Amino acid sequence: MDELFLEGLDLACRVGCTPQERATPQLLRVDVRLACRGIAQAGRDDDLAQTVDYRIGTQMIAAVQEREFLLIERVAEVLAQVALADARVERVELSVKKRPPVPSLQWAGVRIVRTRA
Repeated sequence: MDELFLEGLDLACRVGCTPQERATPQLLRVDVRLACRGIAQAGRDDDLAQTVDYRIGTQMIAAVQEREFLLIERVAEVLAQVALADARVERVELSVKKRPPVPSLQWAGVRIVRTRA
């Protein structure tokens, strides 16, 4: 199965276990891999309608932008649901990273893999 990927998707989200963390949106870094049907045919026909449009990243941003979360694990689940809403996506693997409130730690994150049921 072929993959599409979105690397370095930056999205602003209110996330954190404390009210101080959630007071202002934090920039999250998201990397997405989508195992998709139809990529080969889309490539042969040069037809966007036969593949997953990269603008799915915009849908992911919209899904979390106006919401508040305690955990980046929940953010990852919401993003995975957006990806799997497209019937051509069989599997989504994504990572979500944020700058944690821990001195000397640059990133904290989660990586999940979800498949179509």
